[in-house]
Amino acid sequence: MFRRLRAKLTFMYAGLFSIALLMIGVVAYFVIADNTQKLAEQQLASTAQVFTQIWDARLDHLQDAAERTAHAQGLAAAVDTRDDAQIRARLGELRTVSNADIAFVVTHEGLIISETGASASMSPGLQMALTQSDPGPGVLRQSGELFQGAAADLPNQQGWVIAAARLGSQQMDAIRALSAIPVDATTFVRDGQRWTDGQEGADHTTLSTFIEQSLRSERDGARELRTQNEKAIALAAPLASLDGTQAVLLLRHSPSSGISPYGTLLSTLIAIGLTGVALLIAGTWFLARGITQPLSTLEAAARKLREGVYETVVVGTKDELSRVAESFNAMTAAIRERERRITQLAFHDSETRLPNRVALERKLNAAARPERLYLAAIGVDRFAHVRGAIGYALAGELVRQLGARLAHLAPNAPMARLSSDVLGVAFIATSEADALKRAHALIANLEQSVSLGEQIVDVQVTIGIAQPGGKEETSSAMIERASIALDQTRQRGQKAGMYDEAAYGDPARTLSLMGEMRRALETGAIYLAHQPKYNFRTGRIDSAETLVRWRHPTRGNIAPDLFVPMAEETGHIRALTEWVLERAIADQLAFKAAGHPIKLAVNISARLLSDNEFARHATALARQAPHQLCFEITETAVIDNPVAALENIEMFAAAGVHIAIDDYGAGLSSLAYLKQLPAHELKIDKLFIQNITMSQRDALLVRSTIDLAHGLGMALTAEGVETPAAFALLASMNCDLAQGYLISRPVSVDELVALLNDERRLQFYKQTALGAPPQLAATPQQPKQA
Repeated sequence: MFRRLRAKLTFMYAGLFSIALLMIGVVAYFVIADNTQKLAEQQLASTAQVFTQIWDARLDHLQDAAERTAHAQGLAAAVDTRDDAQIRARLGELRTVSNADIAFVVTHEGLIISETGASASMSPGLQMALTQSDPGPGVLRQSGELFQGAAADLPNQQGWVIAAARLGSQQMDAIRALSAIPVDATTFVRDGQRWTDGQEGADHTTLSTFIEQSLRSERDGARELRTQNEKAIALAAPLASLDGTQAVLLLRHSPSSGISPYGTLLSTLIAIGLTGVALLIAGTWFLARGITQPLSTLEAAARKLREGVYETVVVGTKDELSRVAESFNAMTAAIRERERRITQLAFHDSETRLPNRVALERKLNAAARPERLYLAAIGVDRFAHVRGAIGYALAGELVRQLGARLAHLAPNAPMARLSSDVLGVAFIATSEADALKRAHALIANLEQSVSLGEQIVDVQVTIGIAQPGGKEETSSAMIERASIALDQTRQRGQKAGMYDEAAYGDPARTLSLMGEMRRALETGAIYLAHQPKYNFRTGRIDSAETLVRWRHPTRGNIAPDLFVPMAEETGHIRALTEWVLERAIADQLAFKAAGHPIKLAVNISARLLSDNEFARHATALARQAPHQLCFEITETAVIDNPVAALENIEMFAAAGVHIAIDDYGAGLSSLAYLKQLPAHELKIDKLFIQNITMSQRDALLVRSTIDLAHGLGMALTAEGVETPAAFALLASMNCDLAQGYLISRPVSVDELVALLNDERRLQFYKQTALGAPPQLAATPQQPKQA
């Protein structure tokens, strides 16, 4: 048919282009029609939302004006005295201020007083609404017309002030003006079993049925409405009522009116298509020249790729150049996807896809930080237990849902996952009280149950809040303060709390103190003091508790309650305890040389009981001791790792070390632990000893504990013995050992040796135990513990 390839290519390309253009036109028409309908539904929903906001704002304005008029000076008295002139003047001011069309007063007898005078006509619906404690504003039917009305109580229940604005065509015109598409807005009210707009028409039955179905339907949004005259998209929005009148706003849009503006677009597409066919015919004749164009395009795209600009190369041919272009496009897409994934991983949590800490810091540093910016760290309580119960995958989903819930509660606030169980969010607050109020509001929403597949998980959260820092503070420092505030809040047992700088202290100084501890062990700044125990059975002092003390060269005496917990937290407790054991053995040698073999008790931290290496080293040291050693542990020290702790305690006991349960009764005392622990001594806490002579309950508990210890084959030591009366009472209860300031304060080796050699002091203890201390032996002065 065609003798020339150029003519053949021209006819083929022109035909294919025409077919494609026709298909595009058909698809475009149906797409436009479908999008037009969807857009109309969205616009109707948006128009209804805007109308609702305007409606609520208008009602709020009327309500506010009515309440101010109700509480205006003199109106209540005017109503009480029936001063109609004063009432009409106030009502005129109310109409002027609120832009209301009508305003009137309803007395408690049901009499209506308007600007035109008194009237006794009042609808039953309004009368019923006013009898409610707090009638809400809404639609009001008065004299056959619809109004937006609001009511306010007069003081002393003297009546009500009502302001109303006419709900007519002017407001409907305003709604039409707000919509981006042609909309017909009509207000319908229920009249018996049907809905009416005050006019009669053939479609009113259909409209009434549509409104009734829309109100019953659970699906919100616009729906299709077919009447005798047209097909439309309609939406029925219920309106609040003051007097019980049921009213709805019906919005309608005709799809045909939505498609008509696209007629010009379709004509333009046809013109463009015809022009394209003509250009295609002309361009085919220059096909040979177009072969080099793809190469130039590839070169330009490669140059832009080197600069970081990703561009897709389009080549119309199906030859080797086309395949090269496709390979180039695939490479560009792969590079772009890898860069996107790298960026995603850098700023998002891989498990939950929530923004991570780096992303939060980046957002906080992106712009000038407001002066009232607070940062909240939201921690999921007992997350480790929850994760152990439901698994890591569901635990990650739990955090993801909490993050989504937090993003919904604070849609514009920077938020991130700071750690496995902590979310962070920044927000603006006027004060710390306002910040705590917002935090409690977040807690109330976040602690709602979370559905994880078929599982329902209850969530408890705690929030720590960091106050605004200085301008020089980094975002990382602010996040750190919020995390510390979370820990402080949990320690205080609260649900939300602010960062307490004083309670946090100076971490650098604490770290420096731990660094100085090893030097203090070498220089003698840390030393041992021994507090003796009096044995009621032998009438002598044959044991003592070894206590560690620190005399700092610049900070003075540092309380053990300060540096011992720090040593436990920083891991220095093992070195400190091993040093105490070595020094205690050396002191035992000194006591033995002075003729007093004494059993020394050393406190063993709960963190060390499950440390097998420490246990073996401590056992070896105990075997080197010239006299028996005693290890004092708390009864709950085996909770974290009971198997390893009990094995090590049995190792101590097998090596001849006495085991004493310290502070019995001060914590979660349990007979189960007494049954499991191979203990030789039970030390009852001083809280029960201090009031033993004044509290019958304490005395009963102490006597019962003594009987319990003896029944289990253990000796009982009473701590905190400070008075002769308590000392004598314990002796009468058959207590084994007494420890406290009445016996002696913690002293050095030389001071304890002097005490052991003081027979008058020992005689004083014996007589005191019998309840009759000798007159010549004065009770020693007991200074407060350092």
